[in-house]
Amino acid sequence: MKLAFGLLVLFAALPQMFRAQQFCGTPIPEALWNSAFNTLVAQQQINNKTQAPLYTIPVIIHVIHGGQAVGTYPNLANAQLVSQIQTLNHDYSGTGFNNWNYPASAFSQWAATQSISATNTDALGRIKIADCQIQFCLATKDTLGNTLPEPGIDRINYVSKNWSNPSGITSYNAFKSFIDNTVKPQTIWNVKKYLNIWITDANLNAIGGLLGYATFPPLTGLQGLTSVGTASNDGFWCYSQAFGSSYFYPGGTYYSGYDKGRTATHEIGHWLGLRHVWGDGNCLTDFCNDTPPASASNFGNPGYPLKSGSCGSNAPNGEMFMNFMDYTNDPIKYMFTTDQQSRIATAMANSPYRKFLGTHNLCSVNALAANAKFTTSLQACAGSTIWLQNQSHGIPVPQFTWAASGNATFIPNANAPYYVTFSNSGIQTISLSAANGTLSSFTRTLNILPRPSLTITASSSSVCANDTIYLLADGALSYTWMPVLELSNVLTVPMPQSQTITLIGMGTGSCISQDSIALYVVDCTGITSGLSSQFSIYPNPANSYVYIQGIETLDQSGIVSIWDYNGKIRKQQVVPLTGRITLEDLPKGLYLIEYQNTRLCIRKKLSIN
Repeated sequence: MKLAFGLLVLFAALPQMFRAQQFCGTPIPEALWNSAFNTLVAQQQINNKTQAPLYTIPVIIHVIHGGQAVGTYPNLANAQLVSQIQTLNHDYSGTGFNNWNYPASAFSQWAATQSISATNTDALGRIKIADCQIQFCLATKDTLGNTLPEPGIDRINYVSKNWSNPSGITSYNAFKSFIDNTVKPQTIWNVKKYLNIWITDANLNAIGGLLGYATFPPLTGLQGLTSVGTASNDGFWCYSQAFGSSYFYPGGTYYSGYDKGRTATHEIGHWLGLRHVWGDGNCLTDFCNDTPPASASNFGNPGYPLKSGSCGSNAPNGEMFMNFMDYTNDPIKYMFTTDQQSRIATAMANSPYRKFLGTHNLCSVNALAANAKFTTSLQACAGSTIWLQNQSHGIPVPQFTWAASGNATFIPNANAPYYVTFSNSGIQTISLSAANGTLSSFTRTLNILPRPSLTITASSSSVCANDTIYLLADGALSYTWMPVLELSNVLTVPMPQSQTITLIGMGTGSCISQDSIALYVVDCTGITSGLSSQFSIYPNPANSYVYIQGIETLDQSGIVSIWDYNGKIRKQQVVPLTGRITLEDLPKGLYLIEYQNTRLCIRKKLSIN
């Protein structure tokens, strides 16, 4: 009985445990719906109808407020509402915010091992970011045909409706019941003509972090399903602070981490037939072959690759946390896939509440001329990766053409680049053209700085064990030696064993170059030990000359070199019989005097004053 009671307590707590991170409240569709919808998807693919014509969906946003002035939360400003439509149009066309962060080899290995169709991959072999052929417009007319003073916006004062304040509702179930049974039925517009969106304030802690939820597209012949939309509830609800994008309208009221409009992108994905990428279970399916299996939802700001092998078959590239149908933060999500686009096309072609959208002349807004614009760094180093942020706009969404001067490379390609690199330094230009029936061009000029040309000079490349090598760096403004972390242009290297020394040099504009040198310890077996102690110099400090003492024990075929502490040889000669080396031509300072023959190399410090 204790065990049974414990299990009851655990299961009773599960909803609250999960709601702590339950950002999407869309219910899991019934098996009957999954089966019927997947059959329709398969038929669409057989008939090659997944590449649908461009759909434009009229939107009506029901803004629920408590009498606040327009622009005072939660009666959101028109610009914040419009920014959400801008976000949706970019996200569903595959050009959304941060899609330039898609890794250059993302899921390419996984795609190859899973034999993903070439139509689902891009030129780099990655899973392709899809253009879903869906656009959204703010409806220009109400249900009676009257022109709306604010296109696509229906402002509703809950006080005048005698409704509760949504932010005062203190449980998840009560909140959803209020939206579904009170707000939606009294405000919904014809679901065959409009996408209905409701936005309200909410007490997120009380409702378990719920940011939004939607209805799945109903299908002809399926009755009694609770997950699909009806004439009185079809559409989606969104938390007001998660609606709109600070990218397009930074002056709005936003919820941290969810300020780029991706809650609406995610929920409308459900409204168009998409499942969560983890299939709402451990490594379950979302019925899309080109989304790798995922063990669970992902949160926050993860990096690629994530959880490689978490579902076995998703190795080596892991989970697609940047997909709009995951739970990561808004800036992290930026893609749909080709198979997801197929499901969207199926919903639009078959659902009785989807297939007539856009056919009632509710989007008769004036076209907006293309306006090409992008931002990027105006100064960079040759060979570095330069981020391109496309800020162009227009209605319909323009087609883009990029070009650059010099020896430039666009990544992944010149049609839809996220980055560019210039191999040559100097003044370079990047140009962008945007066309949607009108043509706009925009050019930026960049200063591409050269990287320093490093040289490393070594006193010797090979020595006996425990001897010393001196290195001199040139060609940069500052230097860092690795692994010793010396910041001078001169490095003294004790040599207990062979090793490789790396030099990082920094030049103008913090441009860096890297070089390395291999240094070797050679076998000195047979060489008389103690020579270093027998070899001495005097006087030291010296003035006009110095004597090498112990020269009689050395091979006089050797060479004496005097190095300054910049690593330059200032004097070099054969060892004289007298052992005397003239110093009159050398300025005062610290030096290194070296004797070297075919068998050994001995060095001593020398001071000239």
